[in-house]
Amino acid sequence: MKQVQSLFARPSTWLLVAALLSACTVAVDHPRPVPPRPQACTFQHAPVCGRRGERLQTFGNACMARAQGFQVVSNGQCRISRPTQTVACTRQFAPVCATRNGRLRTFSNACLARTDGFRLVHAGRCR
Repeated sequence: MKQVQSLFARPSTWLLVAALLSACTVAVDHPRPVPPRPQACTFQHAPVCGRRGERLQTFGNACMARAQGFQVVSNGQCRISRPTQTVACTRQFAPVCATRNGRLRTFSNACLARTDGFRLVHAGRCR
């Protein structure tokens, strides 16, 4: 017992114990803090598709998506997978102006515009 007491009385023993304990220390990486969400977004219209978990949603711009906790996955509206369905459009000539991703295009009729994934803007040719 006296040998053990004299062993711990030496400063070199404490230095060795301290070195061993510090060598056993583990550094834990913490995830980076989430940046604060913006308080106000502009009303600039630049649609994006955002994802949170498995949910997709279209937003007016990237700021609005991030403010709701969504991650921007693509520009433009979200494309939702639908089973392929054959659509038969007539050859009726009733021009319409339609838009997709900010691009205007004239179609012979509304059915053809919708089939190509466009949204109707107005009847008649695009100007």
